[in-house]
Amino acid sequence: MQLVLSWPVRIIVIGLLLLSIVVDGAGYIVRLQNHCPLSGKCPQANPPNVLGTDLFIHRGLDISGGTRMVLELTDIPPGRDVNQILQEAITVIGNRVNILGVSEPQISSLGSNPPRIEVDLAGVSAAQAQQVIGRTDRLVLTKWVKDGNAPANSPEPGYRPQLTGLTGDQLTSATAAIDSQGTGQWVVNLQFNSQGASTFGALTAAAANACAPGACPENHLTWWLDLTQNDINQWDNLEYVANLEKPTALGGKFVTDPFTQSAIPGGQATISGGFTQASAKQLAANLNAGALPANITVLESTDVGATLGADSVKRSLIAGLLGLIIVILFMGFFYRLPGLIASLALLFYAGLVLAVFKLFGVTLSLAGMAGFVLSVGMAVDANVLIFERFKEEIRVGRTVGAAVEAAVRRAWPAIRDSNISTLITSFLLAFLGSGPVKGFAFTLIIGVFVSLLSSIVVTHNLLGIVLADRRFRGPAVLGVARGNA
Repeated sequence: MQLVLSWPVRIIVIGLLLLSIVVDGAGYIVRLQNHCPLSGKCPQANPPNVLGTDLFIHRGLDISGGTRMVLELTDIPPGRDVNQILQEAITVIGNRVNILGVSEPQISSLGSNPPRIEVDLAGVSAAQAQQVIGRTDRLVLTKWVKDGNAPANSPEPGYRPQLTGLTGDQLTSATAAIDSQGTGQWVVNLQFNSQGASTFGALTAAAANACAPGACPENHLTWWLDLTQNDINQWDNLEYVANLEKPTALGGKFVTDPFTQSAIPGGQATISGGFTQASAKQLAANLNAGALPANITVLESTDVGATLGADSVKRSLIAGLLGLIIVILFMGFFYRLPGLIASLALLFYAGLVLAVFKLFGVTLSLAGMAGFVLSVGMAVDANVLIFERFKEEIRVGRTVGAAVEAAVRRAWPAIRDSNISTLITSFLLAFLGSGPVKGFAFTLIIGVFVSLLSSIVVTHNLLGIVLADRRFRGPAVLGVARGNA
């Protein structure tokens, strides 16, 4: 445990201290200069940033409000395992939630019979959530085949669509852009994988050779969203077909029905359909996130108000500051100078933990705040163990320097074992728990690691530096008199 006067260790500690000052201090200065609120996301389109990011505490659903949704998967594909479908749906929903910029969304299964998913999103309205999450957005390409029974109001009278096997599952990317043909319209450019490229090339070659461009329905290849064989089987239902033909790409299933001029190799395609910039970007983002493996029914969608009002949050912060002040007074009264040194290390700990929360976008909920406060107590507990050992070593006649080294060395096994047991429990809660339990576990894990740095490295080095001066070695300053060995 030879950490005292170790310059590499001191440089690391000083670097972390400067990082916390920049994140916690300069971050607020930049926000004030740019008229951003001190908490929460900056509303500007290009928010000012420190260290390449907009630094703020991400507040959880119970503090900032948001949306809670309960979804049920329907029309499960025959032969598919329901639990596997659930996990695929959770993954896709997670990808789509990333589009909203939500930190640490809570997405969990509510069981497989019936297959339901609960989604908690902080700072997002129910309307936003449904727009992004509630659609399956599975891109499908069809060709037209003659059918005398097809309804007259079909997009191609006398014809019925036929699935080609080319879907969004074979996409590698989708990008919203201005049409390169000079129309000024927004389109979505697609890139298929090798299998999709081969299929698309063969389909376009056959369509181009069916007749002159635009001269027959067989010349058209049609893009749809979420079209299934069941939809095609109901083609004779005129009302149902009319519903499929809603004119906007994101408001219905029919997207566009272009004719094919020539074969298109390489797997690159472009879809249009009266897109706005927002709708083209949203469709591209949803296609990139992946298609849901089954249809989704929204059973419940609620705008959740913050559990804590602004006054309650303020009271909680005041209570936390009072608690910190009382701990500092307690440590100073019982342990004198070492206690004050530990209090400085505790302030370093608090600043560094908050900096980590901001840099990595940790969402702080009520449960997370509890984990943070608990880790503060553990940081103080480690210092108490060290100082009690220090007193024992001084009483048996050791020099101050030797007592510091012996105190840290002998207290370390107890500190290590207690923190490891806490980390084991916290990791289990983080990976097996959900919702508030997971938030509590993550903040506790971060707090435990930083508290170890604070109590062992920072306190140890500060003691070594300060107590190197003989003026700070008196019994009144240390709170203990040196005995005879």
